[in-house]
Amino acid sequence: MRSQTLSAHERDALVRRALIRVNPAYFSWPLEEQERYRVSMPDEDRFRLKQVLLKSLFDIEAQTPEELETACATFTDLQYLQFNSTLVLAQGIGDDCFYLNEFLGDRTMLDFPTLYDYDYADHCYQEQARKEEDPTYVSKPYRGRLYLSWARLLIDGTFYYVTMSTAAGSLYSAIDEFGDEVMEELIPHRYVDGKHHGKREGHGFRWDLRLDADGKEAHFEELRERYWQYTLTRYEVLQEEFDTAAATTIYFHDKSQGHDPQMNITFSDKTALQAVRLRHFLRDCRSKIGDPQELARWVDQERQAARSYLEQTYHDVVAHFDPKVVRLRKKRKILLSDRAAEDLL
Repeated sequence: MRSQTLSAHERDALVRRALIRVNPAYFSWPLEEQERYRVSMPDEDRFRLKQVLLKSLFDIEAQTPEELETACATFTDLQYLQFNSTLVLAQGIGDDCFYLNEFLGDRTMLDFPTLYDYDYADHCYQEQARKEEDPTYVSKPYRGRLYLSWARLLIDGTFYYVTMSTAAGSLYSAIDEFGDEVMEELIPHRYVDGKHHGKREGHGFRWDLRLDADGKEAHFEELRERYWQYTLTRYEVLQEEFDTAAATTIYFHDKSQGHDPQMNITFSDKTALQAVRLRHFLRDCRSKIGDPQELARWVDQERQAARSYLEQTYHDVVAHFDPKVVRLRKKRKILLSDRAAEDLL
């Protein structure tokens, strides 16, 4: 295995050699053609690229995609960091080697000039899918949908994993997570193995965890259901408020720990998404940068309101809810693939 860290020059040289081995003609092409090749690389070439990098970085040989996947599954955080920070040079676009780590179907990053173009296309796709599933569904207006979308890029030459959300999405995520903590305080609970959990069934394994709240299971589920409705309502209200304000502001929050360089980037509304071109991502974001303390204050306000709602609702549930009244729910059987079972069971 090579040294734990590579300089920018060493990474560039390693990727250059890998690309030449995969496609000797690559560096004879114009820059635009090189970029198109990187974002639409054939699966065989993409495997060979990763194969070469795996050998160069860690002296690990993989003869098939399955062997490569198995090798990557054993990586430490540091190995993942070294592999991904090198690979992004051969996958990303623009000034910052921006790589949108999301499913794009038949399209590529170059089909979305701005972050808005990607987000709006995703909104239309999701709304159409809901309409096809439920013909009575009423489509929602687009007010910026970006929520916990993943990207990888270089920030001033340093590799980062980036999580991107609108302000409404960021606040929704914060109160969703915070609500779990408060509900645990109000009704201590845990999940225990059901009688079928982990048992082989067909081509998979059963996922059968059961709620144990020391006799208050029905109360907890009622509280959780009401809070779920509360968070959805707050999300829609926040979407409308930020959309109306149209502040065109972008917030950075570095959440890096150890060998896990993480950056959260929050976009106030759709006008902020319109201002950011994927090929000039960091430059455009910095031109609209806002005070992260402003976002932190909004998070605190939403958490305080959420706690107040949960405490009041908890007392109402305890005083008035009849646990004998069972909500009608469709029973679902969850099966895990062998790979997922390895990680979760």
